[in-house]
Amino acid sequence: MNLLSYVETHTSHADLEIIDFNGTATVCERLHEMGLHRGQKIRFVGRAPLKGPLLIQFGTSFLALRAEEAQCTLIQAR
Repeated sequence: MNLLSYVETHTSHADLEIIDFNGTATVCERLHEMGLHRGQKIRFVGRAPLKGPLLIQFGTSFLALRAEEAQCTLIQAR
């Protein structure tokens, strides 16, 4: 399941794990440069109003992902 689909059906503060990335090379590279990797544990914190960016936490860092980036991030619940 991708992160965007997950947040549309679940509440915030969920513990998740990134299992893969599925998107264009540009988007996947951007996610990697932002510090996201396969096997990484993340927490979905919330979403901005009006279907805005998704806020995730990993370690002590917070990151806002656009819908396109979240859709390319494949996750599973921990």
